[in-house]
Amino acid sequence: FEAKAPGNVGTTNFKRHTNGCSGYKEFLKNNPNANVVYDHDTYVRMFAESILYHGYALSMVEHVKTRALHRYLNPNVKDVSRYTITKCVKGEHEKYKKLVFDNMKSCKSRICLTCDGWTACTSRCYYALTAHFIDDDWKLHSLLLNFRRFPPPHDGESVYTFVKGLLNEWDIGKKVFSITLDNASSNVRMVEKLKRDLHSSSPLPLDGKYFHVRCCAHILNLVVQQGLKLIDSSVTKLREIVKYVDSSDFRLTNFEKAKNDRGLGSKGKLILDVSTRWNSTYDMIQRALEVKDAFDLFVTRERDIVDVIYEKERDTIQDICDFLEPFYHITKLFSGSKYPTSNLYLYCIVCIEKLLTESHTDPSDAVRKMAAPMWRTFDKSWSDHSMVLSFALILDPRFKMTYLTDLYSMLYVPTAVEQKISEVHAAFVALYECYMKTCESAPVVHSVSDPTPPRPFKMMKLQQIPRTSTSRTARGDVDSYLGLSHVVDYDGFDVLDYWKSQFTSYPALALMARDILAIPITSVASESAFSVGGSCQGLGATLAGSDACWQRPYGQLPLRSVALVDAVLVVIFPLLLTSASTTLLPFSHLPAATADFAHCCCLAGYFSVSAI
Repeated sequence: FEAKAPGNVGTTNFKRHTNGCSGYKEFLKNNPNANVVYDHDTYVRMFAESILYHGYALSMVEHVKTRALHRYLNPNVKDVSRYTITKCVKGEHEKYKKLVFDNMKSCKSRICLTCDGWTACTSRCYYALTAHFIDDDWKLHSLLLNFRRFPPPHDGESVYTFVKGLLNEWDIGKKVFSITLDNASSNVRMVEKLKRDLHSSSPLPLDGKYFHVRCCAHILNLVVQQGLKLIDSSVTKLREIVKYVDSSDFRLTNFEKAKNDRGLGSKGKLILDVSTRWNSTYDMIQRALEVKDAFDLFVTRERDIVDVIYEKERDTIQDICDFLEPFYHITKLFSGSKYPTSNLYLYCIVCIEKLLTESHTDPSDAVRKMAAPMWRTFDKSWSDHSMVLSFALILDPRFKMTYLTDLYSMLYVPTAVEQKISEVHAAFVALYECYMKTCESAPVVHSVSDPTPPRPFKMMKLQQIPRTSTSRTARGDVDSYLGLSHVVDYDGFDVLDYWKSQFTSYPALALMARDILAIPITSVASESAFSVGGSCQGLGATLAGSDACWQRPYGQLPLRSVALVDAVLVVIFPLLLTSASTTLLPFSHLPAATADFAHCCCLAGYFSVSAI
């Protein structure tokens, strides 16, 4: 029924009535959206955002029950096809890509890169490029710029061409400061050519002397893997028992009963390690020790079990777990993306060196056996410490040059310490003078106040290293900064807030700190995209795993979440745009426009690590 008044009859009386009608006001109170007008474009955009946010399949828009639900909520809703949603997502992609492009272009600091390759279970290779920088408000950002298909060959020349194309796409070649890579031979060849190319177009600081940073997590993984090759037979026996329990639902049920009988029901399930990740071996051992009483009860009840862990073997397993624990925590500290890691590099290297040195005299035969090959690999990989990461330690007001001297004293003989410190000091001043040339002139008022930043920062304390009272002289602002008292090492300290407050006093040093502290010492930021990409490979038209889905508004999304979006664009879109089958079709079978979009996965604008 529709009523319409003649044109010569006004509605003033009706408006006056509704303004004072208690029944109408009560209706609006109970139905706040009663006067909301349905807008189809807004509906499509919000539907697309919900799909991206929760990782739903694009075909969801054509699900019968989904459409029925939306028509129930608003009968005016018009059906949307997956092709319309795809078009909308393309628009969102371009919008946020431009937003990130403009933000990086306007940022005055240099950009540090990480990149890494990954081969999926389909034997197709993908490459991820991540940008790390500290903005003008001194907030650390880690942006996943690209997650793309990387066809063969994968030699140094091909990697260079691929990475250079990505840098040209984002127009950041003139702002690059460093790139963090693992030790693959193709990366070594690529980085030399990339450095020459970037330096020719826009000079790198000190001719790119500190351009290449090796992935510390990769090196640490090689060190620990050498020890695991000689791991004690007791751990091998533990692995077989875990595999035995995990291979049968019936045995898993019996093990859960044993846990409950021992009051360990709240503990997690058993973990079976994988050969490529040493930390999974530590996780397996730690979890097994947590439920060791349940293990004993399960073994007494299980008749078919062959391997039994005796008390002496259990002690050995505990010793190995205690030995690996510091390496586990250092790896996690290296892999952080919410805080600077470059200033922690040398500190953790010394901790590793002391751990391996002390392990030579460990009472456990198993630990001594593991430590010997680990020490050889460590000595080979870290015999020459990264100079630019030593600068990061100096730029941390908790450490400075005196702390660096103490650390070097633990690594070198006394006659070599002075030479090493002199080399670092001279290189530090040389880089400082390079920044002085580009620093804008401004009135300088030196301040010696030590700030108390509000943001929390947890510092792992593996070793207590005493500090000497010796200080070195430098020139200008370097001398003034090094002459300040050390900031007390407390949990609330934030090195970025410190340099933000000191920017007026030490402008060149602050600019230098902003670039160096942004250096990631691992390529884990790029690798995080691969773990999500791998899960997408086997999901077909649906995407499961709530821990990988968006949980926060745009601008506050973790790196892993945006990696999910990129993985959806690269892996899931070709499937959704071709058929409802669960078979992943190769990109070569797609229309050209579809393949281009599937490879153009740059939704980095949906997140910011600094806001986590």
